[in-house]
Amino acid sequence: MSILAQRLARPEIVALEPFDIAAQANGSFTPDAIKLDANENPFPPLSEGPLAAGLNRYPEPQPERLTRAMSALYGVEPANVVVTRGADDAIDMLVRAFCRPGQDAVAIPKPTFSAYSHFARVQGARIVHVPLSENFGFDADAYLEVLKGEPNLKLAFICSPNNPTGNEVDPALVLRVADALPNTIIVLDEAYLEFSETASLAANASSRDNLVVLRTLSKAFGLAGARIGCAIGNPDLIGLAARALPPYPLPSLSIEAAMAALAPSRRPIHEQRIARIKADRERLVPLLEQSAIVKSVRSGGGNFLFLEVHDPAALAAKLRGLGIRVRFRPYAAPGGVRLTIGTEQENAAALAAFGVPGSDEKVRRAEIVRETRETKIAVALDLERAEPRIIATGIPFYDHMLDQVAAHAGFSLVLSCDGDLDIDGHHSIEDCAIAVGTALGRALGDKRGIGRFGFALPMDETEAQVLIDLSGRPFSRFEGEFETSHIGEYPTEMTPHVFRSLADGLGAAVHVRVQGENDHHKTEACFKAFGRALRQAVRREGDALPSTKGML
Repeated sequence: MSILAQRLARPEIVALEPFDIAAQANGSFTPDAIKLDANENPFPPLSEGPLAAGLNRYPEPQPERLTRAMSALYGVEPANVVVTRGADDAIDMLVRAFCRPGQDAVAIPKPTFSAYSHFARVQGARIVHVPLSENFGFDADAYLEVLKGEPNLKLAFICSPNNPTGNEVDPALVLRVADALPNTIIVLDEAYLEFSETASLAANASSRDNLVVLRTLSKAFGLAGARIGCAIGNPDLIGLAARALPPYPLPSLSIEAAMAALAPSRRPIHEQRIARIKADRERLVPLLEQSAIVKSVRSGGGNFLFLEVHDPAALAAKLRGLGIRVRFRPYAAPGGVRLTIGTEQENAAALAAFGVPGSDEKVRRAEIVRETRETKIAVALDLERAEPRIIATGIPFYDHMLDQVAAHAGFSLVLSCDGDLDIDGHHSIEDCAIAVGTALGRALGDKRGIGRFGFALPMDETEAQVLIDLSGRPFSRFEGEFETSHIGEYPTEMTPHVFRSLADGLGAAVHVRVQGENDHHKTEACFKAFGRALRQAVRREGDALPSTKGML
């Protein structure tokens, strides 16, 4: 047991035995064991769907597979992680484990996340506020000066990026504070770190006696409703703190939602979402600075902006009438407002509310998750951007072909597939084509203003012609033959099937004709020509619907 953790913990927590209601049993029996130990109802709930399975059984207190997934995500060992109901639960756990009511103190910067003070007050701990600098920066010297000689200082919180101001804290300053306060647990809240350029201190926390890092899946992974977070520290410290948790802290549905979100096939999509939020955050800054309502705009490392406005009461009334919710933060600044970055439509509505004209041009973008017993596929497609193009189907030549489609069509494509390649490539090739076609169809929306039709392309001795009609009526015709059975791991016989799957997913008529001598050239020419045909067909030419029917 860590001497520091045992010395700082409340005696009541040290005296508690760690919860192992199911942990020992889970390690001793296989998953199909007959469970007659937990007073559960043997009958499943009267609900359907894959998430309903097993709801009549208690989940593991610390699910091994989720702990392993989150430890891998944050670059530490499973023993360094305790999973909690969001980072909020980790804050509460630490305060309850280490702070005796009326005796112990908690250091909290000001302004910062209000939950630190809330849980300290609930526990009856004494709060020592340490003001941030004039520009909301973290001043390590000032922080240590205020806390110098403070009796029974058990916890010291630092939020980076800071909520609500967005300031990033240099990790070296955090480590300096930890070194200067060896008898205090420094709690670094990295809830918004994915949106910043600051390095994590999770690895440092795993080997230090007095540093804990908090992380959450609520922000970057879009799981605020699932309430999944964690505390990272050395095993003795977090093991002792975890004694303050309830026996079964994590709902089964939340565990499954977290495991799905952390699946390798979905990781590239999360990374693109984070990049999009960061880009939108910076795009909104100069626009909001034009608003007569706004005094100043601060952009930091979070998924939000911190504004100071002239008349917060008037703005609150206006936004309430428009049904737009923001967070007013007068404790940070007299007219302080935290504005979260939303979807394109939500951002446009916010800009309009602040009196800033936005663009009327519709963003044509789509995300698809397609999961079967054979493949797990995630696709992000943006018709308005040429980059990035990141494709991983598990079949290198097919990656190259889909990249050719996106490059010649001029759109961004991020695709990840985890398929049953141990059988063969058929399912992965087919399902990726369906997913890409479906994403294209969703991105096009009502298809107003598109060219609709489109292309012949020569490649050395080969000629490929692809004709497209984005009619909404799927049909595929392929004319061409291949003598080679495979190009790398890609079976050439799948080429006609790819275009049929694209046609089905996209809802388009796709006619392909190819002739030549080299099967590599012929296959590549088909995909390139398809991309060029798409470039013509999806190109905006106005706002009219290209159909006399009135719909496509």
